[in-house]
Amino acid sequence: MLQFRPFSIDDEPLVSRFLAINNYRNCDFSFATIFCWQHQYHTSFAMADDFFFIRYICDDGLPCYMMPLGEGDLSLALNVILNDARENNYRFRIHAITLEMFQDIEKAVPNTFRFVENRDYYEYIYLSSDLINLSGKRFQDKRNHINRFRREYPNFEYKTITPELYPACLDLYYRWATDHRQRNPGEDLDGEEQSVLVAFEYFERLKFRGGSLWVDDQIVAFSYGAPVCDDTFVVHAEKAMHNIPGVFQMMNQQFVAHEATEFVYINREEDLGLESLRKAKLSYNPVRFLERGSVFLIEK
Repeated sequence: MLQFRPFSIDDEPLVSRFLAINNYRNCDFSFATIFCWQHQYHTSFAMADDFFFIRYICDDGLPCYMMPLGEGDLSLALNVILNDARENNYRFRIHAITLEMFQDIEKAVPNTFRFVENRDYYEYIYLSSDLINLSGKRFQDKRNHINRFRREYPNFEYKTITPELYPACLDLYYRWATDHRQRNPGEDLDGEEQSVLVAFEYFERLKFRGGSLWVDDQIVAFSYGAPVCDDTFVVHAEKAMHNIPGVFQMMNQQFVAHEATEFVYINREEDLGLESLRKAKLSYNPVRFLERGSVFLIEK
């Protein structure tokens, strides 16, 4: 039986080594994502037969697995977690699977699993050059918002997030959260709040890059993220006060321009089926989606 245990910050080199083998582009395969959200999903890991296995508790309260990581025989790795599910009387399923991952699974074990897409969990992939330059008619509206911000706040300042700015970022997060709860009564932000606290506690060790916008010596926005593979950078968080016109568009553009120019792609994660969030993400003209879903055992 696999012996799963929680992630420690000291596991980062080990986990990142396995993540680098497969070089997946989706945000779930970032140590920063796993570590910052493990409290929410009770995420744990185990190792066997040169493979790395991740298991967590889904929103429905039931366990599931992620794609096994490693260079060995994938069919053997899948059999390991199938046996783990049977031994623990779990319904077998693998979440956060892309179409490319399922193709690898199907090649390793044909006609054994089925793939079920979930549009709410598609991840949005953008060209970094698009988010920086905002060129052409497609981005006219974004340029208009940024130009308004520049007119109204000509003395704004961009600052890369360093340790002395952590308290200001957290203060802004709590102000944003208060405003957000008033706008969206009943929405649970506890999991996100804990992930933000963990992110700033281990910011440097998680290899986060962050940026902030300031107006009259007051922070008005911040964003942070981390590389997920050789050519892709994931934006993990972006917070700003809604009462400042153009602040989100300016934060988006400035962050990528200052912190992620060497990456071809920017992953801005999923929309979770929220209509307003989907509209906002589509408005930045993604070049592709990571079509994600779940894998289940075919019942015979």
